[in-house]
Amino acid sequence: MWSSNRHIRIEELEYYTLLHKFHPLIIALIYKKIKNRDDVLDVYQNVIIHIWQYRSKLDSKNIEGIIVKTCLQEIAHFYRNTKRTQTDTLPLDHSDTTMEDVLIAERKEQNLLEIEKAIEELFPPLRRKIFKMNKLDGITQAKIATTLNISKRSVEQHISKSIIFLKNKVKIY
Repeated sequence: MWSSNRHIRIEELEYYTLLHKFHPLIIALIYKKIKNRDDVLDVYQNVIIHIWQYRSKLDSKNIEGIIVKTCLQEIAHFYRNTKRTQTDTLPLDHSDTTMEDVLIAERKEQNLLEIEKAIEELFPPLRRKIFKMNKLDGITQAKIATTLNISKRSVEQHISKSIIFLKNKVKIY
């Protein structure tokens, strides 16, 4: 029983040492990107939880780098969730659109049709497949490379050539 309590006290001491040592760094990093105090504290809490969960993988040489990277990941996660929440609450009433808005929407639709046509007709079959997997289905380049049994560099080149081709083919107004 005594050794269990001792273990808990050691973990608490490690937690408070970690918390107090890196608190200013974490808060400063988060506050640079997020200005709302409550949001900063939420992200701060997520960073501390993440670091504590993976504390066994930390070593004293790279702990600051790991903390910086964790802060940036949690900030990005916060913004993704915030963006998703904001777009979910947008009203869908389009009754007050102007003629200019309608023309812009028609041009965008026309551009999208041109892009789709260019993809279907002008891309070689493998490039078309790679482009659709990456840009439309959201599959990573590494996963595409393993799925199609080709090098990651080859996948990168196909995607790069596809984007260059589309930029030259479709003129956006």
